[in-house]
Amino acid sequence: MKKMRLSERCLVQYLLLMIIIYSETLARCLFQFDSKISKVGNFSSPDYPDNYSENVECFYNFIGHEFETLKLVFFIFDLEPPYTKGCLTDYVDISTITASNVKELVGRYCGSKVDTPLQSMHPKAEIIFRSNHIIQHKGFFGMYEFKDEKSIPPPVSTAFVEGCGGTETGVGGLIYSPGYPHAFPKDVECVWLIRVESNKHIYIRILELQLYGSIANCADVELSIYDGYSSFTFNPEIMKKYCGDLKYYKNVEERTQMSKRNRLLIRFKTKVTSEQKGSTDKIMGFKLVWTAVGFEFHGKCDQHVCRNSHYCLNSASTVCNVMPQYCIDKSLVCDGLPNCSEDDYTDEEKCHLPLVAGCSGALILLIIIACAAYYIYREKRLKAQREALALQLRQLEHSPSSIARAPPYFPRSRDCSIHGHLNATSEESFEVQYKRYPPTEV
Repeated sequence: MKKMRLSERCLVQYLLLMIIIYSETLARCLFQFDSKISKVGNFSSPDYPDNYSENVECFYNFIGHEFETLKLVFFIFDLEPPYTKGCLTDYVDISTITASNVKELVGRYCGSKVDTPLQSMHPKAEIIFRSNHIIQHKGFFGMYEFKDEKSIPPPVSTAFVEGCGGTETGVGGLIYSPGYPHAFPKDVECVWLIRVESNKHIYIRILELQLYGSIANCADVELSIYDGYSSFTFNPEIMKKYCGDLKYYKNVEERTQMSKRNRLLIRFKTKVTSEQKGSTDKIMGFKLVWTAVGFEFHGKCDQHVCRNSHYCLNSASTVCNVMPQYCIDKSLVCDGLPNCSEDDYTDEEKCHLPLVAGCSGALILLIIIACAAYYIYREKRLKAQREALALQLRQLEHSPSSIARAPPYFPRSRDCSIHGHLNATSEESFEVQYKRYPPTEV
């Protein structure tokens, strides 16, 4: 029994010694690729195109900068084949590093199988290559490329489906499911990329959602919101997944989403349609509104401030003491869409006042026009009457009866309006006047 224990101890000591010797003899190398120096370049295993050396550990650091992405392409990949339990001897570990320096393993690769091209939305990456002392192969040879994130399109959507996927830019808008408000097609995958200015965030509000079945039917139809800097193929970061009906999501936090940065991906995936399931309910798909939002403190927003919309910047803490307001573009005010947070209607609340003022102004203008028209009409009518009367008088003056008639005789009298001062007319004076101006026969 003691001999067995002694032999076991000797074996352990031997293995530890071999590990120490192996670690001391392990050749290390470091390669660094900075986007400031070169946006495009090549990388390879040590000694390529010859076989790589034994007992090698090499680090490949790719350093991009904020809002840059990294694409890795392997043209040659030939390492020792994997064992039943995976890549245990010669292998490559590929990891992405976020802008906040969070390292995420993409995968471990060996043999001749590797994901290529590998498009990372993060600015940094690390490749670790390790080999043992048993078998050596040709190694690998590849290319790297740094690109600005605005040049990276969304993942491919199902072709030849109207309204399926695309890129949305600007300050806000609407996204509908294909065929909305009618039935959506089956077997489609639609991906929309929403991209705003680098200093903005994206606020999502689900306005209408009526898919097939309930939350249990996500395998048939689902709507998902992803962080715009994640990948569908590796390390996807799903912010929220929706299935069934909007009534299942009662909380405000479930119906709305806010992006971490300036990109979001909306993914709509279907396997069936409402007609296939024979549903009696109206199934219309989804409708959402998105808004480019800045976070500004009081008095700092030069656009429109959503007075009752606040965002917690230190959300990781139990107490939120930094809460700036939503700052949205002025063009979104009174656009008929809820661009502020739920229960905040400050972007639409005063829209009826200009309408009332406009209607009142239009009514006053109509009254003024009517009065002016009536005045002009009356003046023209009076003028026409005066002209007609003057014409009649001229016609009467030039008529034969008017010419033959003697002018009337008015005796001279005192200039007095009191009847008592007038001279009385006697019979004699009347006869004299009558004889002087006898009546004419007509």
